Formats: sequence, structure tokens, C-alpha cells
Amino acid sequence: MRKIIGIFLIGWTLGTVGADPRPLHDDVQVRHLLDVSRRTMRIAKDPRDNSLYTLTATGTIYRIQIKGEDERVGETIARGVRNAEGAWTWTQFRPMEEVPEGVPIDEIRAAAEGAATRATDPIENKIHVLDTRNNRIITPPNTEVANLDDYGIAFPRAIYFDAEGALYVVLDVEAANASGEERIATSADHKLNDTQGFDIAADGTFYIGGNSGNTVINVVRGVRDGENIEWTTVARTERIPPGTKNHPHPAIVLSPDNRFVYINSGSRTDHGELSEDGAFAGARELPLSSAILRVPADGEGLLIPADEEALQASGYLYADGFRNAFDMAFAANGDLFAADNGPDSDMADEVCWVRQGLHYGFPWRMGAMDTAQRFPDYDPAADLLLLTRSDARDRGLFYNDPTYPPPPVDRFADPVLNLGPDADRYRDPSTGEVRDASDEGGAAYTLTPHSSPLGLVFDVEEVLAPEFRGDGFVLRIGGDCCNLINPFDDPDEDLIHMDLEKVGDNYQARMTRIVEGFSGPIDAEIIGNKIYVIEWSGGRGLWEIILPGSSATAVEEEGGSVPAGYALAQNYPNPFNANTTIAYEVGGEGLVELTVYNAAGQKIRDLVQDWLAAGRYEVQWDGRDDRGRAVASGTYIYQLTAGKYQESRSLMLLK
Repeated sequence: MRKIIGIFLIGWTLGTVGADPRPLHDDVQVRHLLDVSRRTMRIAKDPRDNSLYTLTATGTIYRIQIKGEDERVGETIARGVRNAEGAWTWTQFRPMEEVPEGVPIDEIRAAAEGAATRATDPIENKIHVLDTRNNRIITPPNTEVANLDDYGIAFPRAIYFDAEGALYVVLDVEAANASGEERIATSADHKLNDTQGFDIAADGTFYIGGNSGNTVINVVRGVRDGENIEWTTVARTERIPPGTKNHPHPAIVLSPDNRFVYINSGSRTDHGELSEDGAFAGARELPLSSAILRVPADGEGLLIPADEEALQASGYLYADGFRNAFDMAFAANGDLFAADNGPDSDMADEVCWVRQGLHYGFPWRMGAMDTAQRFPDYDPAADLLLLTRSDARDRGLFYNDPTYPPPPVDRFADPVLNLGPDADRYRDPSTGEVRDASDEGGAAYTLTPHSSPLGLVFDVEEVLAPEFRGDGFVLRIGGDCCNLINPFDDPDEDLIHMDLEKVGDNYQARMTRIVEGFSGPIDAEIIGNKIYVIEWSGGRGLWEIILPGSSATAVEEEGGSVPAGYALAQNYPNPFNANTTIAYEVGGEGLVELTVYNAAGQKIRDLVQDWLAAGRYEVQWDGRDDRGRAVASGTYIYQLTAGKYQESRSLMLLK
């Protein structure tokens, strides 16, 4: 049994961000939440309460703390007054509500603006110092005057003395409202220090994919019981010997019913070249490598064999032919997809619909193009897909290779077809020219080379506005990790909307960039209409991408008459406790927004963000904010916006 480590780290929202993500779609918003710890690689949600957790590459798990509107605090000041014996009496007040008589509020605010941590007592002429590290006030050299238990300000920013000797401690509002991360487990608990896969089951159980010695893949399970986590090994592979260009990145994903864990084993070559030395010199890919494995989620101590015959008999081999399926996710209909990184030659990166028993081509075929080295007349000097400088090319891993083995199957499964308009550039193998597939009326399989797709998520709850509902989204980290992309003049480090459609025995997708400007985006999670993106580089930001959601319900009436214009009705019941209904009329097709604000004008909840036809609608509000947290009693404003029309009404929540 391992106890959760309760260390809380504050993420300063105005710190060094290092990136400037910008929406490329009118209905998309971007918000910086905090900067995550160094080497944060994965983000996942606990389905029980939608709380977010992150995993670093060295095995540390953090719980992300995000302050909701009902938890935020405003300007707060503690006032200390001494009696005749010199004892302090402390009270607090909020200047936005009331300022006690005689309090020099302008001077106190000036001290806070300047973060004044030193002040002189005018009665005793003693310097007082705010020790923010230990949250106390001292007189030099180290005599304590007051501490947190006295004045009750958990995040002090400044102190100030007035002319009568009253001492004021001012809250650092920004720090008090900042999001942060709480460390709850480390590699010392689960025994893995090279961790690359992370998912959370419906009951809150953690699953981690990691490596031992860079040659054995492990999946461990962490069952939570209050503040304790009990770790168990679900499965491990036999040794996968290193090759010429290894990808030991065991991404994992749980099946929708939580019965199975899917595991990316990663390849050991760039494009199927021979290993140069070691115990497996002369080998290319091995039975355990370049595959997606599947094991029971409730397994204990399972061993995944390296021998081909034993592996086939075990049932753990789910699909084959992936170079590096660094991320996997299930769509709303239960189909499994994987984002696969392409080779060092200019062949496309892939998004694949993964089905049991199929082979997806690697290393014989990538991006629906045959690997040229597999043919006996291959001449690397004439290979126009090697125009881009690469590690594998510089190491001489592209060469005439007459012993390259024949394909193991007659037909490979192709990746998803990209219809554009974005991320669909390619290099013409016959001319070496860079082209844009959709501009030419064609399509690509799947993404611009070297853009490195990951962070795959789907709107499985189908709560987004119609243009996004049920669709997929994928990040590209390319320009941060893969300088090979530059010759394609295709900006990446972005978030792409994948509008998927099943056609025959595969999918095709219209892929559109909706956010750009990240710094090494490496993983994503989706909760309702919000996608959370973590970055590997720059300021290592955690970003909230807000997409338009839909919760409007059309109201049918006899005769089916269309409203003559727009109207917003008074909510009912009003006042309300648990739920209230808001009815409204839409006079013509268009974008409709219905938003709840608090009395200070701060947005609390987007109830409707949708493209609606003319008609009568109603929506319910449950008194919760956009993060699902209950708001305080009080008066709120709800506002309907449709084109140039705008109307607001007030409602009252009583608890």
C-alpha cells in the first residue's frame, strides 16, 4: 500500500507561458490554466468526477487543481490591532463589500501593488518583514509577530502600517486563485521510471504503461482506496532487443467497457533496415515489436511472449504494422483509432482505424506508399523522398537491400484518408516536389510528413455543436521535435479537427486546423465541450480549449408555426433551487448563444452555443458552472445572443 503524497504546487497563470495558442475558428476559445511540471507527458481524466491527472515521463502522477468561479476569492485584507498589553486582535474585510471607517484603503492598495514586504511600525519604530516563504511576519533578526493562524491570509502579498499602528496583511489574489498540481504518486510507488502511457478506468483505477531497461514493456494498475493506492503489475512483455532506431513508447488506452488495455509496443527500426550489431544483428522487426497488444485489464502478472508462435497463441497480439502508435483513442461508436509517426523519409504520418487481426503495413508500407528499400533495384541516391536531411539517412540506414523480406500479407490496411484542407502536403516521389493534396483535388494518407500526430481525443459524449459533434481531434508536435517538417512549409504544433466519415472498409476525414501556436503539444483530454492540452516545451502550459457545445432542445407545438422573431422568456421556476428552465425563440437559422453571468459580469456557464434553425427552444440550468461545480446562491444574468439580437434577464438561485 502506498499513501498519496499531499504536496501542492502553485501554477502561476501569469508566469512564463512560452507559447501563444490562437484559435483559428470563430467559435473556439483558448485559456491558459497553469504551467505543468517538467517532462509532463500524459493527461487523463477520472470519469467519476472529471478531475484531471497528469503523468511525467519519470513516473510522477499529479492531480490538477482548477479553481471554479464559486471557489475564487476577491480582494481580502486582514487588519491587526494591538491592545494595551501588546496582544494582536485580527479581523478580515473585503473592500469590494465594505471598508471599515478610518482604513487608508488607497495606501494599502498601493503597498499591495508594489508587493511591499517591509513596513515600519510608527508606534515602536520597528521594521516588520513579511516572510512569504513561511507565511509569517517577523521583526529582524527573527522574532515572530504573527503568522497564518493569526491573520488567516494563506497567500500574503504585502503588509502596511497605518498612522495608529494597525497592521494590514493583503491577500495575493492572483496566487490565491491560481490553478496548481498536487503530487499523489511517484516511481517509488509503482516501480516504473520510464512511463509513456496513462489512462484511468471508470472506477478511478490508474493504468500506466512504462519500460524496464528500455527493452521490457510493463502495464501496472493502481487501485485507489481513499488516500492509498495499491499497485499491481497487469502484464509485461518478454525482452524486445534494441534495434537501429527504437521507439519504446508504450502508449495505452482502456476499452470503453474497461475490460482490456491496448498497448503500443513500438518499432525497433526506422523502415525495416537490418540491425547492425548485438545479439539480434541481422534482425529487422520482431514479433513483439511494431504492434498493438491487448491484455485483460484485470490481469495480474501476465507475460506476453516474444516467440511468434507463442504470441499468436496467447491472443495478446491485436494488430500489427505500426511504427510508433504513440496515442490511441476510441470514437463515440466504439471504433479504435491510433496516431502513428512516419519514418525519416518523407512518407506521411498516419491516423489509422485499428481492427483486430489486420496488418497496417510497417515497415513495408507507410502513408499508403511502398517502402522503396524493399525492392531489389533500390538506389538511395535516386530516392527523391530522401531530400530532407534525417538521422536515418545520415547514418546510412537507407541502402540497397536485396535480402529485404517479402510482405507478410497480400493486402495491408490503409490509414485514414485526409481530404484536407489542412495537414495534407506530400512530396511527389517522381519529381521531389512538395504538393498540397486537397488544393489539387486529391487526398493524402494521412498527415504532412514529420508532423508527429498525438493527443488523439473524440467527442464520445456527442455534446458538441453539430459541426464538431462526435468528431475527433488530434495534436501535432512536429516542429518542436522533428525539424524535418520545415521543407513542407506546413505549420504544425496545432490542434486539428477530424470530421470523420466511414466509407467502405475505411474512414476518410476533413481535417481543419482550429488552434495554432502551441509549444510542443504532447497530449490532450476532453471533458464535455473542453479539450485540455499539455505542452512538452516552452512554459509547459496546460491549455483549455473551449468548443461550442449544444444543450438546446426544440419545443414542438401544434401547427408547427415559426416564430416571427427572437425572444427570451423569464426562467421558471424563479427563484429556483435544483433546476430551472429557460425558454427562447429563434426567428431565423444562425448561431445562437445563451450564457449565464454572475452579478459582476463574469461568465459562469455556456448553456447554448449552437447553429440552430428557426423555432422555439428551451434549456435547463442546474446551477453549476462550466466545470460542473455548484455556484453560490444569488442573482445571475442570462443573455441570449443571435446575430445582432441580444436580450438579458435576471434569475435567482436559492439554496
